[in-house]
Amino acid sequence: MKAADRPCKFCLGLQDDSVFADFDLDENGCVMLLRISFDGFGCCRTAGEIRSMNRERSKQFIHLVENNDLSGSLAVILLEYFTDNSDVIWRDALEQNSLLIR
Repeated sequence: MKAADRPCKFCLGLQDDSVFADFDLDENGCVMLLRISFDGFGCCRTAGEIRSMNRERSKQFIHLVENNDLSGSLAVILLEYFTDNSDVIWRDALEQNSLLIR
């Protein structure tokens, strides 16, 4: 679901809706995080700093989300992506919400 005041291509509620992640596509059609909001931390905007997913992972992400397949495969993609970008996304919020590969 997309909110009018938070334009994005994909909006995911994670961790029982205590985390909301808004994704868009870059100029190459690869998925990138626009912002991520954590209960107790606030909203982390990543524009201009975040790295996009690679083309293959982006295709997998889009396929899973568009088919409403919120299986373990999507979780793996998200954990890899968040871990790879933990220098941009608030690391303490990612850790507290178990969104990093250990």
